[in-house]
Amino acid sequence: MSASREKNKRKEEAAAPAAANEAKKGMSKGLKTTLIAVCAVLIVCIVVFFYMLTSGFFASHTTAATVGTHKLTPAMVNYFYKGAYGNMQNQYGDFMSYVIDSDTPLDEQVYDEESGETWADYFTDQGLINASNAYALYDAAKADGHTLSEDEQASIDSQISSLALYASYYGTNTSGYIAGVYGTGCNEKNFREYLEVVTLADSYATATQNSFTYTDEQIASEYAANPNSYDAVTYRQFLVSDSLFQTSTDSSDESTADSSDTTEELSEEELTALKEEMASTMAADTAHDEQAFINAAYENAQDSAKESYADESYTLKEDQLYSSLSSDVADWLFDAGRAEGDTTYIATDSVYYVLYFVSRSTNDYQLPNVRHILFSVSDTTDETAMDEARTKAEDVLTEYEAGDKTAESFGELAKEYTADSNGDEGGLYENIMPGQMVTEFNDWCFDADRKPGDTGIIETSYGVHVMYFDSFGKIYRDALVENALRSADYNAWYDATAGDGSYTTSAFGMKYTTK
Repeated sequence: MSASREKNKRKEEAAAPAAANEAKKGMSKGLKTTLIAVCAVLIVCIVVFFYMLTSGFFASHTTAATVGTHKLTPAMVNYFYKGAYGNMQNQYGDFMSYVIDSDTPLDEQVYDEESGETWADYFTDQGLINASNAYALYDAAKADGHTLSEDEQASIDSQISSLALYASYYGTNTSGYIAGVYGTGCNEKNFREYLEVVTLADSYATATQNSFTYTDEQIASEYAANPNSYDAVTYRQFLVSDSLFQTSTDSSDESTADSSDTTEELSEEELTALKEEMASTMAADTAHDEQAFINAAYENAQDSAKESYADESYTLKEDQLYSSLSSDVADWLFDAGRAEGDTTYIATDSVYYVLYFVSRSTNDYQLPNVRHILFSVSDTTDETAMDEARTKAEDVLTEYEAGDKTAESFGELAKEYTADSNGDEGGLYENIMPGQMVTEFNDWCFDADRKPGDTGIIETSYGVHVMYFDSFGKIYRDALVENALRSADYNAWYDATAGDGSYTTSAFGMKYTTK
């Protein structure tokens, strides 16, 4: 090889490492740029993900459950969940604290020991069943062309406005307040949607229930077929229980002059024999002698209860419907052959009922239609507040009597003054059922001497009422029959329309519900 060629070869070999190094530098720079870009994208994705997580995006945009054709977001599930919880609160009231510990999360409190289901699981299930029913009725309403009335739409707007006031009080906006109450992802928009669904569903159900009508022939036919369901009985009752025979004896320790009460112990068999003896004797000795029954009840009563039994009406049960009684008691009282003065005794697991039959009514009297003007008093033990309400009531009654004294003029005064919710209807309650109203209101309405045009002032636990007897309405028996027919038809319609309450859930979406 010539010296020239050797020299060129050495130059090429010397250049090769330099080129390789340059290539390596170029590759490292490109890879680094790519990695930076990828990391930047990942960081953005992470930021976006956590923003979506904390801002409630998933709670308002993912699917947590499906009912029918409707996909419910976690936020919508939250509303129905809270609704189920609220229903139970309304049902139990102050006793709720005995069932659920408000200081412990619901998903940490077991509802069913056998299955391990928690109270959170229970309310989720109940809420979704309610959601399934509500959306089914909502769809039916839409298909039937049923829409929200102006009053119903105004009610929704009012609820939203009231939340806005609370939000302002707590220094936040409406959506922020709703999220605080119902959970992340809940806001004014989806809360309004929830209200529109449940309000339309309820409105459609009520309209359907009221749409059922019945002829006189249908009512008469139903009564003839089932008179026990609509008649009422009046009777007297005395309960023979264990406590009547658990007597106290006085024992003294002479050495200490200390005395104490001890309870005489009787066996279960002895108690049963004593109860049956008293019940059977009382029933046999008082047959067809109502006063004898009253006297025997007083004599057999515990000393601590004798003051109550001294009132002859204490044992009297008036106008009782079959449905309000235990089946064994009802069957005897409503027997077609039952006659006035009949007596019997009926044994149950713990007590003996001694019964005296007084009468049976076919409930063929007219129900009262009554108007009233309420001056509400939150605490009726506050005599100052009650005096103010009495003065207002007397002034309004005087104003009524100075006018033309008609139902219409009383109704106008009710629209102006009453604190009751039926002011727009002139304070009118139609076809008032026995026992529907508080005792004082009920007694005024059902006074045997009551006639149209009568007025008066009464006091109840609600405050002071100015009363006006408007007219007589439906026959009570016919109203009972009509209500029963309507209830049966409505229940059949509801079951067919609302469906079985089925639903499905998405594990991913349910993670974003608030419990």
